[in-house]
Amino acid sequence: MNTRTFNTKEFLYYSIPAMIADLGIHIAVFEILLKTYSFTDPADYVLARPRSLYFLIVGFIIASVLVPVRFYVRGAGLKQLLTRAFYQCLLTVGILALSVQILFNSFAGHFLLYEGMASVVLVSICHMLFKSLITAARKRGRNKVHVVIVGEDENAERLAHILGDSAEYADYKLVASLGKDMEMIESYLSSNKVHQLYCSLNPALCPDIVNRVIRLCENLFIDFYYVPNMDGYLRRSMTFSELGPMTVVRLRDEPLSNPLNAALKRSFDIIVSLAFLTTLYPFVWCFVAVGTGISSPGPILFRQKRTGYKGRPFTMYKFRSMKVNADADRLQATADDPRKTRFGDFLRRTSIDELPQFINVLKGDMSLIGPRPHMELHTEVYTKLVDEYLVRHMVKPGLTGWAQVNGCRGETRTTEAMAERVRHDIWYIEHWSVGLDIKIFFMTIAQILAGDRQAY
Repeated sequence: MNTRTFNTKEFLYYSIPAMIADLGIHIAVFEILLKTYSFTDPADYVLARPRSLYFLIVGFIIASVLVPVRFYVRGAGLKQLLTRAFYQCLLTVGILALSVQILFNSFAGHFLLYEGMASVVLVSICHMLFKSLITAARKRGRNKVHVVIVGEDENAERLAHILGDSAEYADYKLVASLGKDMEMIESYLSSNKVHQLYCSLNPALCPDIVNRVIRLCENLFIDFYYVPNMDGYLRRSMTFSELGPMTVVRLRDEPLSNPLNAALKRSFDIIVSLAFLTTLYPFVWCFVAVGTGISSPGPILFRQKRTGYKGRPFTMYKFRSMKVNADADRLQATADDPRKTRFGDFLRRTSIDELPQFINVLKGDMSLIGPRPHMELHTEVYTKLVDEYLVRHMVKPGLTGWAQVNGCRGETRTTEAMAERVRHDIWYIEHWSVGLDIKIFFMTIAQILAGDRQAY
């Protein structure tokens, strides 16, 4: 069932007041810091200009569009709301910092850090209060969605079990489970408060009843949902559209198939990769060049053909971490791989060996976030062993991905391990968002700083 249906009334009552409160917190924190913070660099006084406050407001508006507050989403947990609040604050302060740096050549790092930390804490508390108020109201029986189920099959029983026992759907109240007696259905819907009706009757077997239920729901302003029996079918996010008079089903709806989303992701890739390559990368190159030259003879960069977007091969760059060997394009690295040099082992454990892939990102072969690219030989092998393996190539490969931050990193010793990685990659493709990319980015940094045992 869809717990994320947009509700205009709840958006106006919950999310809009929360957004206004969030903006008020950002402005209040900003103004208080301006009055109490001691600037050490005269150039940083530009933050006191009115335009800086405008940049903060614009940043908040942009962040609210990219990572909106979703109090109207039923089934959303507190963790999800607080995570969104964190990313929203991060984007708001980030846009302010970027604007001030570009226009005024000023970067008051400590001031912006305090602004971000205080905003995150206060906005999180604000969201917790809103969530508590909403939860308290629903515990008293208010603002619950009253649901009726029509049908007598296993699907109807399964749905009744979910609504009756699952804490995740406590926002819903199952008020009746009706069979297919049309008189009983008409009587109940006409005399009781019902918001949504879920019908599991097969339209091919009971066309008259299903059509009458649909018309009745429309006349009574009840949302109608059809619950098909999908046992034996592929379980994924499907979308319906029309082709002339025909209804067609798309098996998978990828957010990145939207040109605007793709352009947004690509713009982020270019900005970040260009910034890294023109600032830190030359120093990293010099450090690695000395270490690699001392550890073993051979080139600094390791080049290898990998499978990329829509199965197209591309040349991926890494800092060489192994002795030059004939098995480089055939065998995965292992924990105690004798081919690794001591310096190369350090590069792999710290993920420094992956940094030249920012060149691939800038070229457009890769993205910052996406499924990790595999060797062509492994693509050929696992295509035959793992269902939907090639689906992971429907987006550009990435420096890091959802699979990697969920433990699917390093050597894949079994077919099951590769299948698990593919499942995570496909989930990422179907659920992509700016917020998810930001989450993976910071999870990757935390993983590197903590020391990943699978980085070898």
